[in-house]
Amino acid sequence: MNKQNWHIYLAKIPFAKDNNFWVSFESDPKLTKTKSNIYGRCLPCIQNLYLQLKEGRNTITLGTAYNCWKVTALLKGLEECQSLLYQFEKKFPGRHVWGKFGSGRSNSKTKVVVFHAENTKERDWLRFALKECLTEVDINAAVQISRACSVLYDDILGDWRHWQPATLIKNPEMVDKLLEKIKRILYKSSM
Repeated sequence: MNKQNWHIYLAKIPFAKDNNFWVSFESDPKLTKTKSNIYGRCLPCIQNLYLQLKEGRNTITLGTAYNCWKVTALLKGLEECQSLLYQFEKKFPGRHVWGKFGSGRSNSKTKVVVFHAENTKERDWLRFALKECLTEVDINAAVQISRACSVLYDDILGDWRHWQPATLIKNPEMVDKLLEKIKRILYKSSM
C-alpha cells in the first residue's frame, strides 16, 4: 500500500453513558493484527500469568509480556484522541500501527491513545512520533511508556523498568486480588 492510501482505521465506537470504553485502531482496514493478538497473544499471556499465580510461584516468567510495549498519550477527551490519530496519519504514513483509544475507567476526566509495540526499536519510534503529533494537538500532553498490561502486572511486580524475563513477585499480598481480577477477565473473554 502506498503512503497516499495509508490510513488509520477505527473499530466500531460503542455507546456508553459514562464514556468508559475502548476503540481499537489499526492501519489495516480489517484490524488483522488487533484481532489476531486478542486470542493469539493477549489471552494466552493473561492465562500464563493466571496459571503461574495459581501454582503459587514467587517468580513470574513473563514470556511475551516482556516484549509487549504500550506507548500512551494522555489527553483531555475523545476529540483530542481522534485529532492525535489524524495528525499521526498525516505526519507518519506507511508503517503498520495498531492500538486503542478511550478509557476503561468510568467517568475518567482524561482519555488515552495507546499504541502497541513488540520491540524497543518500534517503541522508541512511536514515542518520537507521538511527541511530534502532540505539538499539533496538546503541547502539554505527556507520552508514557509501559510494558505488558500494567493493570495486571504492576501491582505484583512493581516498576516495569526493573523487570527481567523472570521477575520476583514484590507484593505477594496482592496476588489473591489479582487472581480474582484475572478470573473476571477470562470469564468475559469466553462470552
